Amino acid sequence: MKEIHLDVVRVTEAAAIAASAWIGSGDKKAADKAATDAMRDRLNSMDFSGNVVIGEGIKDASAGLFHGEHVGKSRNQASKVYDLAMDPIEGTRPTVNSGPEALSVLAVADKGTLLSTQEFYMNKLAYGPQIASKCQLSITDPMSQTIDLVSKATGKEKTKIVVCVLDRPRHEKLIGNLRKMGVRIKLIQDCDVSGAIATCLSASGIDLLCGIGGAPEGIITACAIKCLRGGFQTQIVLKNGSIAPKVYFLEDMVQGDCVFAATGITHGSLLRGVRYTSEGPPLWMRGRRPRPCEAYFTVC
Repeated sequence: MKEIHLDVVRVTEAAAIAASAWIGSGDKKAADKAATDAMRDRLNSMDFSGNVVIGEGIKDASAGLFHGEHVGKSRNQASKVYDLAMDPIEGTRPTVNSGPEALSVLAVADKGTLLSTQEFYMNKLAYGPQIASKCQLSITDPMSQTIDLVSKATGKEKTKIVVCVLDRPRHEKLIGNLRKMGVRIKLIQDCDVSGAIATCLSASGIDLLCGIGGAPEGIITACAIKCLRGGFQTQIVLKNGSIAPKVYFLEDMVQGDCVFAATGITHGSLLRGVRYTSEGPPLWMRGRRPRPCEAYFTVC
């Protein structure tokens, strides 16, 4: 796995740079296409064989690398095959609206080791290594019980605990219950991958992420959190809106080793986005060159 980890970073960098040309444009389809094409081209330049297990495009009727697509120089040869989970733009709306936290993300694992689901949404619970090592949380427990355990594990009073939640109507009851408990809430408009990763980084101040978000993003998140030694649990949300009882843990979503990489497109709490300078202009950027992107990257 380590033989390709630097190439993986270059893939997300290429997609982020391509997407950055559309920051503030309002054109989601063009931004998606630019990032997807750049990611596909870079993957196809790598000397490996990859199979897309988790991609984007179908849910949003946009450009994307789709489930079952094969990439890499060796894609048509009998060689070692990797499973891929990616989102060329995690946060298309903030990208085209010049909002925060947009990333390009990619996870790579051995063949057959990533969970694949055809459902669009998952119920999620993410938390960092400090909590994972000190207590056993369960996504099926009442939130009040979960907050009590987090308080004991972190040594924080409930009023100091920060919970990250997507700002969606479906979370109105969850947000109301959390506020009754006195915890702090960080509402995010998009990009729950970065919100979940933030629970594993002490400097972020975020202790938990919970609520319903995209299923493809859930598998990508699992790879990142596994590398960071945190905890992550999910449940599939069925088409009728009900939550399936089965709980998926990290080892169910990602079996074995994996590589995760992310590059900032727009500035956020985890990563800075692509920055421009007039130095050394390549032709395709019309006199503006993106400075080296800030890539968050880890291997496990």
